[in-house]
Amino acid sequence: MMRAQRGGLVGVALSLAGIGVCGYLAFIHVALMRGELFGGAACGAEGSIFNCHAVTASSFGSVFGVPLALWGLIGYLATLSLAFIAWQFPDWAARALALLAGVSLLFVTLDLVLLAIMLTQIHYLCPLCLATYLVNLLLLLSAKWASTQPWGALLRAIPQAAGAFLPQPRVAVVWVFWGVVLTGTVGTLASHAAINFAAQGDQANMQKQMAQYIKNQRPVSVSTTGDPVLGPSGGSIQLIEFSDFLCPVCQRASRFNPILLATHQRQTSFVFKHFPLDQECNATVKRTLHNGACRIAAATECAHEQGKFWPFHDRIFRKGSGYKPAELEADARGLGLDMAAYRTCMGTGRGMEAVKRDIEEHLHGHRPGDGGGQARH
Repeated sequence: MMRAQRGGLVGVALSLAGIGVCGYLAFIHVALMRGELFGGAACGAEGSIFNCHAVTASSFGSVFGVPLALWGLIGYLATLSLAFIAWQFPDWAARALALLAGVSLLFVTLDLVLLAIMLTQIHYLCPLCLATYLVNLLLLLSAKWASTQPWGALLRAIPQAAGAFLPQPRVAVVWVFWGVVLTGTVGTLASHAAINFAAQGDQANMQKQMAQYIKNQRPVSVSTTGDPVLGPSGGSIQLIEFSDFLCPVCQRASRFNPILLATHQRQTSFVFKHFPLDQECNATVKRTLHNGACRIAAATECAHEQGKFWPFHDRIFRKGSGYKPAELEADARGLGLDMAAYRTCMGTGRGMEAVKRDIEEHLHGHRPGDGGGQARH
């Protein structure tokens, strides 16, 4: 009996840990709706396979419009109540532990499915999600340890334990369980609906306004031949960004690229073009705002010739708007570029010419029917 109580106490601690992680993931989800990226190192390092934002914002990050983090929170309220019953109600400990094992086993099975989706569909891993997977596995193992039954006997006891926890008017322990689960479910879903409305407002009205705004824009066509592309080149949605490597806002916006592609990866591609606010290559700006931005842009085009544009892009934006052209050679070498080919590209001006073509296209583009370009959505 003492072992069952200890197991229940361990289950309470693990459930509270799961609630904490899911609560933080829900906070990250709400922040994303506001255009903010929170989480720092806990969400993974930029440029690595770890990215909580991309996972939570993907189409797999919600079920029935509710973030998986909130469904997880509700699940942990169920395991918390079962673990608490095993800890504080000795007569019900065996049944509570059996049902806790069953719920935990369901969670672990779902975790394996979600892990496969992250690896094969989203192509990013969420460290915080992985933490909940560990919590679920420990919940299952602790319930098994506390029950003292062999795996076969424990699994066979799950249906009977589930039946014991069906609503019964005169059984107080059962009402403890359902009171926690139902109150938590209603409170969580109501909070989500309120926060979602506060963050995004009336989505139908917002979508109508966005559609009207797009309708009022002058349609243009640009050529993306030879430009750096993330995602499928033949996607039905193509996002084309004209950017400046020394622009703080551009730097911040670049962090959303993996999120956008993870959300709509099968139909969306992202194309990078240059528009540095530097008179060295951009005569349209009245004064240089970002000294050296043209040389930095040219260097990335020379890296693009060797298939290393995106690693160079990520490294420069990670270093921030204080990046200096003097760092280019060292970073090019660090990325494994052929330095002779890189210096030839820079010396002959091929990189700079590519930047100037982007600037010219930004200024003029092509109206549909003008020729010289490709219509994009």
